[in-house]
Amino acid sequence: MTIFESGKPSSESISPSPGSCGQVKTRYPLSLGLAGLFFFEKRNSLKRTLPSMAVILGLFAGCASIPLGERESRRAEIDKTAEETINILSEKDADFSAALKDAAGYFAGSASATTVAFIGGAHGIGVLVDLSTGERTYMNINRFDLGAGLGVQKYRGVMLASDREELEDWRQGGYHGVVATDAQAGKSVSTSALRKDGQKTYIVSESGATLSVTARVAKLTVNSDLTNTGLSEFGIPNTGFGIEDGREQAARRTWDHKLPFMAQKVIDLGYDLPLPFGVSVLYTDIDQAQNLDNLQVGFSGGEKEPFDWVAFENARSQTDTWQLLGDMWLLPFLNLFAFVGDIEGDAPMNVLLEGNGMLEQIGIDCRLPGNLVVCRVLQDQIIDLPIESGFSGMNYGVGFNLAGGWKGFFFTLPVSFSWANMDTTNVKGGAVVSASPRLGRLVKLGNAGNLGLYVGASYLDSELTATGSLAIPETDVTIDYTVNQSNVDQWAGILGASWAINGRWSLQAEYNGFFGSRDSWIGSVAFRF
Repeated sequence: MTIFESGKPSSESISPSPGSCGQVKTRYPLSLGLAGLFFFEKRNSLKRTLPSMAVILGLFAGCASIPLGERESRRAEIDKTAEETINILSEKDADFSAALKDAAGYFAGSASATTVAFIGGAHGIGVLVDLSTGERTYMNINRFDLGAGLGVQKYRGVMLASDREELEDWRQGGYHGVVATDAQAGKSVSTSALRKDGQKTYIVSESGATLSVTARVAKLTVNSDLTNTGLSEFGIPNTGFGIEDGREQAARRTWDHKLPFMAQKVIDLGYDLPLPFGVSVLYTDIDQAQNLDNLQVGFSGGEKEPFDWVAFENARSQTDTWQLLGDMWLLPFLNLFAFVGDIEGDAPMNVLLEGNGMLEQIGIDCRLPGNLVVCRVLQDQIIDLPIESGFSGMNYGVGFNLAGGWKGFFFTLPVSFSWANMDTTNVKGGAVVSASPRLGRLVKLGNAGNLGLYVGASYLDSELTATGSLAIPETDVTIDYTVNQSNVDQWAGILGASWAINGRWSLQAEYNGFFGSRDSWIGSVAFRF
């Protein structure tokens, strides 16, 4: 994935073009819809759709954020456009000048609008100004129109807040309804929209033409790239790791999301928090040695019993897993997650048979002529039979993650519990428990985001039960077996890196190993909203 570099707006207008990073939320519903589509795919196609989803999610990463190096100039241009708009309206509309003196604040922005037949809409960006404190909140605006009309227009608009309650209502975002009649061409000044509370929206048309009578619903949302709301540019709560984008320290930071609970209290203490929800695509490859126990053996369909003349060795398991994971920050330092995915693998091992013990068990007397063939195969022999137990299925699980950061250092402790439904009847998977404490350091990359380098330890406790039958070569005897497998080494070292491209997109790569018999690789792409 790459960082999308939007074109620099002109001094005449900062109205963003469709898809520009000035309007950062226009594409999220589409990417979330894709996440939902893939999540409910049939299990037998999940392993194919999840890699594709990772690529598609990457394509939508481009317009997720305004680069750090552009934010200061972007704020300056928004402020300049707002000031110019206020001056134009003050010169040409006496009612506006009088209303501005009594206002608690105002929202001034610029947008592009299109109306075709009975539907239309607009998108843009602007600044909400508190006239008593001078505090500025940069906000995106999306508008949906329903009515009759035709036109394409680029315009600036100003809404005046009559009191502080209304100003705070705008700052909190949400939907606002208006009724509007537009009949404009070229540059003009008008009061074309009347809000439901009777207040006017003042319009300065810059270009284009429109003729319409529409009911409109506008949604204001805080632009967290341009406004210090306490949003973290890295995916964990942290303090003392500021964003160097030219912003001034806000006198008051307001968290504008429902979750996590108690977020505002933590924001007031100086912490930055990640966006509350996330969706990730993960790939995991694990290769590890296995312990074998509770061996039960039977012959040609007979009852299975433990025997000391049968042994297993060189047991390993190798698994490949694609997973779709959804998460949310319930509390400022507590993240909950759930996942579902496709699992495939092999659990090879070697069966060693001590021939004399087997002959004794099945009651074959090698002194009898009729048993010469069997005795020639088994007597005084150690028979090595390789077993390849392939398996596939669907796994799912839940977990939590405790995380926090301080002055560029961070700690995370994800714990998960997972289960598997296997397609193959000869392998049954038990519960898998994992925990991975990590300690890391953040490195600022400027416009390229932030890089987290970390070390840690991985705990993994997995079990499965393999059943099957083996034919003894050159005989009509079959061995039926059941054996439990568990990983030999539950602990492994961790070395990894997480690249937070911005506050919404991140990539992660991790290796588990260094000591013990387990080697695993983990990669993921994540999107927060």
